Amino acid sequence: MNTTNFTAWPEFELRLGPIPLSLYIVAHSILASLIVIGNSVVIAVLFKDRANLTPNNIFLGSLAVVDFLTGLFGIPLTIFARVVISSVTCLAGSRILFFSPALVLCAVSVGHLIDLAIDRYLAVSHPVKYAFLMTRRRSKYILMTTWILTVSFGLLPAIGAWIYPDQWVCGTVNYKSGAVTTHSILAAVIGPTFMAILLVVYARIYWIANRHLKGASVQRRAGMDARKVKSLESKSRMRATVTVVLVVMVVSVCWMPMFAKMVLDVFWNPPEHVQFLYQTVAEFLMRGNSVANPVIYSMRSNKYRKPYRAFLRLLCPFMENAPEFKQGGVVGDTKPTSRGSSTISNPTHSTGTISVLSHSD
Repeated sequence: MNTTNFTAWPEFELRLGPIPLSLYIVAHSILASLIVIGNSVVIAVLFKDRANLTPNNIFLGSLAVVDFLTGLFGIPLTIFARVVISSVTCLAGSRILFFSPALVLCAVSVGHLIDLAIDRYLAVSHPVKYAFLMTRRRSKYILMTTWILTVSFGLLPAIGAWIYPDQWVCGTVNYKSGAVTTHSILAAVIGPTFMAILLVVYARIYWIANRHLKGASVQRRAGMDARKVKSLESKSRMRATVTVVLVVMVVSVCWMPMFAKMVLDVFWNPPEHVQFLYQTVAEFLMRGNSVANPVIYSMRSNKYRKPYRAFLRLLCPFMENAPEFKQGGVVGDTKPTSRGSSTISNPTHSTGTISVLSHSD
């Protein structure tokens, strides 16, 4: 495709009219604010308790930093480049600078979700050996490898864009460089693979947790009322089920549209307004995963939820009356045992085994 000379375009132009532009900016501003607030709570809590970080906390903290940066830098830069048409935002060499932070951070976030799934699988399947299998040092090595691989993948489009830095790429114009197309194809292949890995790992975790639950129920029946045993088992199983469904559903809803978009970008050249519409929806849902991550992986523990509630009360006073905050009824919450420690502290206990699906202390 021939390169369009940027001098033929206005020096500055907005892609959207006043009302669509206002809605676009407001929606993304709310999304970015939620990302920054939710993940800043996780970062603050972990920093305060940094002397007692577990491997799982290290993974959660790193994921929170990635998502925090997505809300702080990735979304604002992308919004600007999407709605402003100029020689700065539409030439390949400079346009990629606006999108690279979001591309890199999204790739790193996906890598962290896989790390967390593997960490929880080890915690449930090898509760006795877990402390030796996943040490703090080993978790840091895993994170370092994850960062290197995912950052390299996220920077692949930048390499392609800088090969033809003067190409005009706004609208439906495709990048000349094959590196950008290669990135889209790889993402379209890796994406479903990533989702399949999460599905298999969490299904395996759920199966192991239920097996432990059945084994523990035999011991409980010896000293507890049968009806109470059945109630406890039902609640534990429900926590595990909801967690597995929640993780898989959120990842599917947030990421599948983006993977589909990358395939469309390679094989379809739609009208500009159609392309802008579906890429806006796909990108918004994908970034919504950065809002969901602290809720799924952290906020279901009291030590995260209490400061998060303080933020919500400050921003939305009516949230204080929501049932899940008044009753502490968030799935997978940690409850003290008779010895004063959380049930997760004993990984061989059935409730602790299932609770590791949904939170970490």
